[in-house]
Amino acid sequence: MSGRKAKLKKKNLQKIKKQKTKSKQQRKIAIYIVIILIVALLGLIAYNLIPDNNSSKKHNKTSTLSNKTIKSCLRSPVFPMKYGLKAPYAVDLRQNAENMGLKILEAKTGRSLQLPGWRKFGYLGLYTLDDHGNIYTSPLPYVSIDINPPKEQNKILIVEGKTGRMSEFMNLPSKNPPTPKNPFGVIGLAFDCETKSLYATSIAGSTFSDESGKVFQIDPANKKIKSTFDNHDIMGVAIFSGKNGKRLYMGMARKPEIWSVGLDEKGAFKDDFRFEFSLKDVPGGSNLKAHRIKINENRMTLKAREFSYTLIAASNSMRTIYTYDYNPQIDKWEFVELHLENH
Repeated sequence: MSGRKAKLKKKNLQKIKKQKTKSKQQRKIAIYIVIILIVALLGLIAYNLIPDNNSSKKHNKTSTLSNKTIKSCLRSPVFPMKYGLKAPYAVDLRQNAENMGLKILEAKTGRSLQLPGWRKFGYLGLYTLDDHGNIYTSPLPYVSIDINPPKEQNKILIVEGKTGRMSEFMNLPSKNPPTPKNPFGVIGLAFDCETKSLYATSIAGSTFSDESGKVFQIDPANKKIKSTFDNHDIMGVAIFSGKNGKRLYMGMARKPEIWSVGLDEKGAFKDDFRFEFSLKDVPGGSNLKAHRIKINENRMTLKAREFSYTLIAASNSMRTIYTYDYNPQIDKWEFVELHLENH
């Protein structure tokens, strides 16, 4: 009897052991199935993210790398360190009754630096940096022409990156002499690291009936004008490489529109001036003109304001900020949003 019980007990133990082994195998199989499903899912996701060599995703990636190259050499000036400011810095060109000229701000603390001699250049417009940390800007009439008369407007000013010394960099030519009816000269500036070109827009000498503005391509190393884009009044400018190559994007001074022109391998202007979009053709859009254009990666930010060649409109601090994203599939800029800014 005892032997039979022993055999039965042994048989039950073996049965239990087999059931445990079977359960372990089933769990392993279930785990393998889950792993296979996860791998398959990740593979599907990865497949959708891999850019097709024949698709626009390739152009999007290429565009981003090229645009990094356009700005890759820009350097901050080193002279603020000599006066106790710590990087990063911001260039403050806000103009009003209390503020005139350029200031360097310590980004983290807001401490400011304005060296002696800077204020004598009066009110200033936009700026750009170059590969040596030099700051380029230009005179700007504000409220009246007493401080910045028309004959002083068609200049580019430079603040040397090493010393902070501010001086006249070069005086640009104009088709017609400047007059009080149009007190503006150089307005927009941009620097291209790939060709070491400084671009400057000027509307000096333009009249109601004669649009004689220019965009200049300048070699800052020798102050030589390499090429010009003539007979268009342009305000803000920015450089961007899209699906079909590098272009200079321009805010028109006479209409609320953005146009562009192609740039060749040496930075000279091509003969393909084209319309991009109108600031009126979006929800909340208006007749404002784009006086500043910034492009980071594939996003364009425009600051637009009233402009009619008069100081009254130019002194208005209200700005409308437009945002557009570049769509490489169709080589077009698509509207994102707009909002108001008052500073």
